[in-house]
Amino acid sequence: MLLCLSLSFPSHHQTMAAAPSLNSLPYEVRQTIYSLVARQTNSNDWRKGPVSTIAHYATVSREWQEEFVEPITFKAIRVTPRRLKSFCQIVTSPRRRAIVQTICFHVSLDKYDSRLDGEPETPAERRRSTEILTMALGTFFRAMTQWQKSDTSPLGLDLHLRVDSPSDASSLASRNGGALVTGRALTSCLELDLDVVSLPHIDVFGGFRCTGRHLQPTSILFIVSRLQTLEYLDVELNHDSTRNRDVKQRNSFALGLQNSETIRVLCLRRPSPMLTPVYAPPKQPWSAFYDHMRTFSQQCESFEFDDCIDAVQFFTPFLLGSGIAEPPKGQEAPFFPRLKRLNVRNSYMMKSPYLRVTNRVEALASVRNLLAAIGRATRRMPALLFVRVCQYVLTDARLEWFVLIYEYHADKVVMRTKGFRPGKLIANAWRESAAEKGTKLIIHHEKDDLNTPEL
Repeated sequence: MLLCLSLSFPSHHQTMAAAPSLNSLPYEVRQTIYSLVARQTNSNDWRKGPVSTIAHYATVSREWQEEFVEPITFKAIRVTPRRLKSFCQIVTSPRRRAIVQTICFHVSLDKYDSRLDGEPETPAERRRSTEILTMALGTFFRAMTQWQKSDTSPLGLDLHLRVDSPSDASSLASRNGGALVTGRALTSCLELDLDVVSLPHIDVFGGFRCTGRHLQPTSILFIVSRLQTLEYLDVELNHDSTRNRDVKQRNSFALGLQNSETIRVLCLRRPSPMLTPVYAPPKQPWSAFYDHMRTFSQQCESFEFDDCIDAVQFFTPFLLGSGIAEPPKGQEAPFFPRLKRLNVRNSYMMKSPYLRVTNRVEALASVRNLLAAIGRATRRMPALLFVRVCQYVLTDARLEWFVLIYEYHADKVVMRTKGFRPGKLIANAWRESAAEKGTKLIIHHEKDDLNTPEL
């Protein structure tokens, strides 16, 4: 695209005039030009490589570089261990550091032959992966000690840790066209060598997200313990498993979170789809894990989780009826004074590894009881503004999904449902919650399918 500013060039008989500068244009005109250029470059495609085509426009002028190019190219920076030194040299000035909002630290593990796509790592390969990650994080954290909290933008600084192998990308494609990952990538967990790693404390990161290979919860917890001003945490948590190692990891993670007093936004995701069947764990709503998670979530403003936490067990204190496990003596229903946003997603699949229920009737009963329990729980969430609960039931015949959305705005409480008709149990639970706020509940039910069940 050519940008035409309607500038005329003098002839030999005309007096040479000073070339107009970009700053001579009104601010609105400059922003329009920048917007047009940005839309026709890969300015937002920072994940695919260290340099986007928009960086070439920095040579137009110093004004273009400082006012247009750098605010885009430095907003989200991809760093690798090999490029760490150049990163430190490039982002030395306070002006550039104030632009940065996200640092994606990408650690590449060793390549492997395609014949090993479906094979987990050997013990020697696991040790090698641990060594690579431990050394890379140590180097990165030491480099980040050169940053001061005053260097960052008021929006804060987020750390996105991605760890994978160049060979993890499968030649197969998913239904939506995206690349799948290999079986080795799905089954090979990562961990830090906690006996060797030494990470300094850093106070410049307000958010931390981890993707790629699954990182063990205790390793995540160690990293979190070094981020002193962390407010947002988005990580994977081991899926339901009865293996002693997994139970210990989950309990340690949930207990350790309680030492992170600054975290206000927590998003927990299960690891990528598991390839080996896992039997459903026993119902333990009063176990150490659920006790610690309920305790920690009471300091959150936003809490989101999927199948890595069984929602029925988490909200057991608000379940009613016979057969409900009695709480320990002195155990009170949790109170969430800060919670503004809640997002819950669970699956009830009629096959491994989601065998929470044995049939569709049991699944629908669990969904109904959960939606009612969360409705009762919202009475203990005085600051709540938004809730989204999605429950999926997969049978041999089809996939059914049940969605409830709650919004409190302008002194109105609105509940929207899709995939089911709320029965008396659910409606009353949410109506009583709305009454706590001194307002009536407005229910909207999508009637796309006349055969939707009543729950």
